[in-house]
Amino acid sequence: MLSTVSGRIGWVLLGLFLVPGLSSALTAGTNSTATDHGELVSRTADKHRVFHQWAATSMAILGASSTLGIVMNGIIANVFTWVVNKPDANKICGKSKTVSVTGDDGAKYKYYAYSYTTGDNCDTTQRAMTLSSALADAFNDLHKDRAMAVCLDLDHGGTWHGVVGLATEESGIDPQKACADHHKGAKRSPVGFRQLPESAKPQRAEAGLEKRTGIDVTRSSEKKESTTFSEPNRSQSVIAKLAFAIYKKNLSQSCQPVTGPVKDRNGVTYHYHYRASGRNCDTTAEYRTIVSALDKAWDKMGDLSAVCMTLDHGGTWRGHLGVSAMHSEYPADKLCD
Repeated sequence: MLSTVSGRIGWVLLGLFLVPGLSSALTAGTNSTATDHGELVSRTADKHRVFHQWAATSMAILGASSTLGIVMNGIIANVFTWVVNKPDANKICGKSKTVSVTGDDGAKYKYYAYSYTTGDNCDTTQRAMTLSSALADAFNDLHKDRAMAVCLDLDHGGTWHGVVGLATEESGIDPQKACADHHKGAKRSPVGFRQLPESAKPQRAEAGLEKRTGIDVTRSSEKKESTTFSEPNRSQSVIAKLAFAIYKKNLSQSCQPVTGPVKDRNGVTYHYHYRASGRNCDTTAEYRTIVSALDKAWDKMGDLSAVCMTLDHGGTWRGHLGVSAMHSEYPADKLCD
């Protein structure tokens, strides 16, 4: 069946919908609704994965991770946007969103993302590189198994938990309802699934991500002043947004630069300027590869106020990313000149 999808993210519960058919891909274009959850799901930590399988109702199947970068970015961006800066007794520690996305080949998807904590602090040490890797591994397995929809229960081993549902629109499956039906601790309706044997396997070491990253990041034009980059745990939403800016330009094969501001959980505002060089200004690197490269690079930039990062994937492509926490003194668009 599916191979283990773990690492620091922990274990994954899946509600799996299988179907024979053709693969689907993904493009930009979103429509979303959001809901706050006042009561959190009561559950225990999972040490295994449980698979639930439904009968096929569609010929469309989920695409591989190489075609689901926009979906993964949406999920990750929501998770880290919902994580709050400080504990707050009045803060709702759970939030969900259902999003419709159109693929670049016209295929349509709908995903459901639910991020919540069972502790007093609405926080997590979860990182974009582990989350993107776990999602990509799961989606690749599901594509091979010809699944048309899935519900993933993401357990990080602490108080944070994530639930992700993904379905092809052609399947007619509502990912939010599917997750509510099977998710441990949630109220179930009689969906008639069969439960496969539980499995418990060793977690994959975090070092495995480093070996697979595939993008080298070289720093230059380093500036060290009063305002510095926040630690990675406070910068995950920034890392996700920077990775997606690169990913979108890569999809469009555009050599035109992209710029913008982005704020982290400490309130630090960064300005970035990204441009690519090389044939078609694109790379074969997947979304998760870009995320992992930036996330790891951030570990070593806590004393910097501005920097130019050059990304190299081993081909003709080069990504040039200027990031500045002091844009007036060190404009992002000048750092990689």
